[in-house]
Amino acid sequence: MRAAPTTVRRSAPARAAVALTVAIAGLTLLAGCTVDTSEPAAVESSAAPTPRETSSSSDATGEQRAEEQKVRETCASSPERADTGHRDGADGAVYERDDEGLATIYVLAERDNLQSIADRFCLDLVELQETYAPDTVLYVGEHLALLKESYADARRASGYLFPACPTDANGNPTVASASWQPIEYNSPVSRATISGKPIDTGEAYGAKGSATTDADGALVDYTVAANDNWRSIRDRFCFDRYFMSTLTGDWLGGDSVIHPGDVIPLQPTHLELDDRDAPAE
Repeated sequence: MRAAPTTVRRSAPARAAVALTVAIAGLTLLAGCTVDTSEPAAVESSAAPTPRETSSSSDATGEQRAEEQKVRETCASSPERADTGHRDGADGAVYERDDEGLATIYVLAERDNLQSIADRFCLDLVELQETYAPDTVLYVGEHLALLKESYADARRASGYLFPACPTDANGNPTVASASWQPIEYNSPVSRATISGKPIDTGEAYGAKGSATTDADGALVDYTVAANDNWRSIRDRFCFDRYFMSTLTGDWLGGDSVIHPGDVIPLQPTHLELDDRDAPAE
């Protein structure tokens, strides 16, 4: 079995941008260097080997076969996503766990590869390939979803905006927004023009409260849950800071304080505001 491609440690100023080579589909070396908000391409699961079908007796060393046997034995008594411990190629940290203590999001470390990550968390490599296709480039420090349902949360934790929102033809997220124009020449009061409307993409890390809808299914309001934050609420409901100002009535130089139980309207209620202290996005 060929050795898994790994990342190369660069000089200190370049470490933050060093690309993590992800080994999948027969440990094929990934190419390219992209950072965007689009969904990764799907892969043919039937064409990819399972985690422990990547070596044969003719090319695997005794040490490799022993490691494969160890993985099989450990995972035989462990559930999927159980953390069986750090190892070469999977030396990162668990970022988030579910209610049963099983890992859902993992932070990639230098020289990590998907094969070793699959081994560490008793996952089928094919399932990871369904989320992270061969043309997907990941980075040291980026968050990896170990559960498909955690993909948006992992993207959000990595710093991507609106990871679960619809995208346009160029792969850019489309969100509800507002533009402001003075009601008359030199007036300090501006009136909002709304584009788009919020949609609920589902509970997410930092936005696990409940939303209510009217009889027609239109969003009405949202009740803040413990540990919620504005960034995640905007991401969940696909609206930007400008649209947010029509909900709160404030020009936002920063996010206002919210508490569990607070009710946030999801329909614009403030369509005229003093624009002398407009927010910067």
